[in-house]
Amino acid sequence: MAMHNKVTLASTPVILALMWQLRNEPLAVCTCVSILAGLATWCLVPAAVNTFKRVGLSGKDMSKPTHPVLAESMGVVAATIYLIATFLFIPVQFRSWWSAQDPQSPHNPRVFSFDRLGEYLSALLSLQSMVFLGFADDVFDLRWRFKLLLPTIASIPILIVYYVGYGVTHVVVPVFMRSLLGTHIVDLGTLYYVYIGLMAVFCTNAINILAGINGVEVGQSIVIALSIIAKDIANVNSGNAEAEYNHLFTLYLLLPFVGVSSALYYWNVYPARVFVGDTYCYFAGMTFAVCGILGHFSKTLLLLFLPQVFNFIYSAPQIFGLVPCPRHRLPKMAVDNPLPRRVVSRLRQEVDPDQRTGSDSSSESSSVNVVSVDAAATGLSGVHQAISTAMTSFSKGKGRRAKRPASSRRSRSTSAPSAHLSTYMVASRTTFEGAKPLGLAIVRLYECLGIADVERDDQGSMVSVNNLTLLNLVLVRRGRLTESQLNNCILLIQILNSLLAFFIRYRLSHIFYF
Repeated sequence: MAMHNKVTLASTPVILALMWQLRNEPLAVCTCVSILAGLATWCLVPAAVNTFKRVGLSGKDMSKPTHPVLAESMGVVAATIYLIATFLFIPVQFRSWWSAQDPQSPHNPRVFSFDRLGEYLSALLSLQSMVFLGFADDVFDLRWRFKLLLPTIASIPILIVYYVGYGVTHVVVPVFMRSLLGTHIVDLGTLYYVYIGLMAVFCTNAINILAGINGVEVGQSIVIALSIIAKDIANVNSGNAEAEYNHLFTLYLLLPFVGVSSALYYWNVYPARVFVGDTYCYFAGMTFAVCGILGHFSKTLLLLFLPQVFNFIYSAPQIFGLVPCPRHRLPKMAVDNPLPRRVVSRLRQEVDPDQRTGSDSSSESSSVNVVSVDAAATGLSGVHQAISTAMTSFSKGKGRRAKRPASSRRSRSTSAPSAHLSTYMVASRTTFEGAKPLGLAIVRLYECLGIADVERDDQGSMVSVNNLTLLNLVLVRRGRLTESQLNNCILLIQILNSLLAFFIRYRLSHIFYF
């Protein structure tokens, strides 16, 4: 039995017993449900790999020299478990009303909160709609115009509930603009609903744009979710009943999200065993949008999304067709890969001979030691040494595997991370063929700011530029990195941005609003 199955079987009774003991505390019950949802995701993701591959939901990991075939759209598994967990949690939120001797009695002082139930159900309806639309995108590969339209439709339930239950559309004017506008409050009216609708569209697509390497989609989502959870825990006992409800509402949605996302991250981080697909990106973005809109902290949410905002602005010339935009803008492997392509191809076939027949390829390089050799520094001798090391370790691993029972080999393919040949990533590039004059001007501006690597010919004309994404920009500024190092850099940027967001929100806001 695989390790994740053993841990789940051993810990589930303990968590259920603890949840029963804390059944009168909704937040504690939510935490236990979130842990159970995470354990379920941890077990069901590898169990669904073969099924997804069999129906054609798979793709090659182009960031690996062996190009392993991995199951795609596994975010739908995590999202489905999340929805089940949040559905089961609905009665717990209103336990105080259920526990009354006669809940339907007009003398019962605890009147049922239909408005709060409506908010929670509208949030789940929007999330469920976005999961469905995200999975449709994974299957049918929808065009960008639909990716902008569908989140708008999915956000209608929360917009209606916001209008009926809250309806506040005014904003506080910053201090330096009050003398200019002559007031400290401005009512935006319908424009406010346009703003929160656009925020739902942005959040769902922002996670999807900042993607392309193992673990980055789920990793950034976990950091943002944990930042919001920390904010809510710090302010949940503020003494204001309305503010306390808003913080608890957000916690009830984000704790299960962190549970399922953490389990999915285990399988998606380098070296990935599965791809999360657009389903997870839309699901994560809509979760944050729902919390920001119904939890009434949309401005703080935008501060937490500053890396995604920068990535969107930085990518705008390619997104809007001003600069040629290839289908995939993810970083590419360095040209001076330590192992020649023919050797990599032979290793791939020998390590997992069943791959040619369509079997599970997640264990295709499980017995190859990680080889990381900088060919530019070590020269040809380093290349030969890398080849020798890889082939020797493969032979030893093959001998060890021959002595292992078949059942053990099968469990290893999903329970242990598959080792891959360690390669360096460099920024991918695009040409200026068909570029618009405005796009060329923006690229020149980026070059002056030091955030674009432009290649020029002998006449000084621009020939190519790195693809305009934050991932490629980090590689331009830092030099080539391994895929794991690049993912860690993005997560570090996200963590530092969360600290900056809290500093702005709680230390600098009084300068602009008082």
